[in-house]
Amino acid sequence: MEAPALQDEAWTCLFYLGTQVQLMQSSLTHHMTELSTLCQTINLIFQSLQALLECLNTSSAPPMAVDASPPATAPVPAALVTLQPQIPCPVLLDTYDGACSGGEQFLQSCLTYIHLSRDTVDSNALKIAWVLSYMKTGCASTYALQVFCHCGGVGSFLDWTAFEKDFHMEFFPLDPAKMAALMLCNREQYG
Repeated sequence: MEAPALQDEAWTCLFYLGTQVQLMQSSLTHHMTELSTLCQTINLIFQSLQALLECLNTSSAPPMAVDASPPATAPVPAALVTLQPQIPCPVLLDTYDGACSGGEQFLQSCLTYIHLSRDTVDSNALKIAWVLSYMKTGCASTYALQVFCHCGGVGSFLDWTAFEKDFHMEFFPLDPAKMAALMLCNREQYG
């Protein structure tokens, strides 16, 4: 091979490597931007959760002091001990993915839980945050992140009814009669 051909091949290789370095730098910059955005989102969620925790701490009774010394008398049978009321364990799916087919069931489970634990889950913000905490995948997670990232957070809803109405619009299937009417309109229009 002649020297000019080797030189051309070297320049081509060098140009290719330079292009690859630029692509890697561009990709790294893109990923750093995504990471920065993710960190901001995490910080916003953390702030919302901190505010909810403070709200929960101010609305609940202070914890009772527990004496660590052993009892001087015989222990009381467990059946006679009255336990403090605790939050009942929710009977929910692990997560809600936003599928319209499961929206009504998910919301009904949430409403049942909230009704059973109305002494513990007493503020609208706490109720909404609790429901959003189960919206971890699919379009439900996108919805939850939008709520948490909104400047008002869970407080951006006026009350539970406003949240429930928004949830209905977002995650409930359309009324079958409305669906049929829309299909007829489309058929007439594009028919």
